[in-house]
Amino acid sequence: MSEEKYADYIEAVIKECPDATPAEVAEAFAKYEQEFYIPPQDAMRSVLRRFKSGTSPTPSRSTGSTAQRETKKVALLTELTGDDRDVEIEVAIMTHNVRDQLIRGEEKKIAFGFLEDNPWEENGKRTRWDFKDWGPHANLAAGSIVRIEGASVNEYNGKMSLNINQSTRIVVLKEGVPTQVSSNDPIEINDVPADGYICVVGRVLASRPDQIHRKDGSGSIDVVRGRIADQTGTIGFLSWEPFEHEVGTLLKIDGAQVRSFRDTPELNFGRTTRIEIFHDAQFSDLDTLSQTTMQTISSFRDGSRDVDAVVQITEWTKRSFTRDGEEKFLWSGQVADPSGRCRMSAWEELPIDENALPITVKLSGVRIRAWQGIPDITVDKADQVEILDSPPWDEGLDLTNHAVDVSLTDLVAGPSRVGIQSTGMVVSVREDSGFIKRCTECRRVLRDGSCADHGANDGNEDIRLRLVVDDSGATTAVLVNKVATLSLLGMTEEAMHGAVEDKGDLGFVQHLREQILGRTVSVSGRSIVDDQGAMVLCDGIEVVESDSQMRASELRVLWGWA
Repeated sequence: MSEEKYADYIEAVIKECPDATPAEVAEAFAKYEQEFYIPPQDAMRSVLRRFKSGTSPTPSRSTGSTAQRETKKVALLTELTGDDRDVEIEVAIMTHNVRDQLIRGEEKKIAFGFLEDNPWEENGKRTRWDFKDWGPHANLAAGSIVRIEGASVNEYNGKMSLNINQSTRIVVLKEGVPTQVSSNDPIEINDVPADGYICVVGRVLASRPDQIHRKDGSGSIDVVRGRIADQTGTIGFLSWEPFEHEVGTLLKIDGAQVRSFRDTPELNFGRTTRIEIFHDAQFSDLDTLSQTTMQTISSFRDGSRDVDAVVQITEWTKRSFTRDGEEKFLWSGQVADPSGRCRMSAWEELPIDENALPITVKLSGVRIRAWQGIPDITVDKADQVEILDSPPWDEGLDLTNHAVDVSLTDLVAGPSRVGIQSTGMVVSVREDSGFIKRCTECRRVLRDGSCADHGANDGNEDIRLRLVVDDSGATTAVLVNKVATLSLLGMTEEAMHGAVEDKGDLGFVQHLREQILGRTVSVSGRSIVDDQGAMVLCDGIEVVESDSQMRASELRVLWGWA
């Protein structure tokens, strides 16, 4: 009977794994569906991997089979793979939620939540996985440390999770608080955490069908992507189940899982998510939310989708390239708004006259990617762009070279940005300021006449300043380019050559320190903020006011640069 039920799936597996028998494959699909409640279309990848690896699926404990399975005992979740069954591991249960779920027409209670490995090492590194408890087991509680015996690993859409089956044994090593965690209380979108299961109330701003292609080439999954909003903000969603609610509908979404894509949290709707129409006469309507949730360049985050914004295109060019023997085209350029600047790329031609720039456009449903932390807008379809007659800001504002004032504190704590201006005191002038040589191939600074990638070469001469600027304890490195350096020093390149020949390299750096150390400067350009700290790639610098060197000395002692 099972062979007939899974006939199409068995045939697909046999084509890839001719040594497998139809009975064995049917047993594998039946096990996934009966014990783990995973339908055959979702189990296909795991079944293929098992038979390709030459291992047959292990029989269920509940079948009464006398066949012995080898238990895989591990200390860390990272030691497991998507093929592992009969797993034994000690974990801490972080969250524990119980929900009624309809399974093959029958209402069942299912527990789910997060667990972490390495539970005994205080402040140790831990890996967090989702889990589902199909029992559910009464002795599983949030805050407890347990040994799980006989669990299985589930890999779905590239993410690993642990299945605690009805036959799994739970040994409580440390008692937790046996409470059920309910997600029925909605939270505001602005308060959505980086992970977890939550409940929100929001209005649908956008909804569109999409497909996710399986990495193993076995097909694709139909999904729905979109965006919802409340008065506090907006967030994207990905629905793995049919989503037929129209744009503008107010919904209560209970049991949505938060997953972060790049730097951006996203709501995932699955089989356990409950979505229902919500009624609130005081909730903002679609037009109001569409206006209030319009984003600015300064608020863009890597990985965001379905973003709406108004920007001004200041530069726009077309280039061609060849892919798979076919000529393709990409349009790209610079865009700006009063909050900053970034790049934009389009995969379809837009009705833009390069001679009429700047042009203000409204963007709908675009994607955001980032390079070195700087956002790049991606336009997939021409209908995502609407040309406006005028910008929603002061038309007299020239955004071509506009720089946004940002305090040094906010700059250091915020994301990477283009088109910023900040102020601080120069507390250090690095010894490698002045004339440098750059690789003729990649423009990296040569070290002892050699590039790490391209070897020894004569290099091209360049000028730079390397400074450290401080404002009330917020500190950033500043790399000043050639033009800005000469402007700050009031020198020509020839005059600077003469000064270096006269004073020597170190003597010239000391001369720079006498000129600008302890001075308050305004720097403009582009900021890069990463794990290494903050840096400003400066294309403009000027002294704001003279200051005593005493404060500079104090700061140098404070930061260990004396």
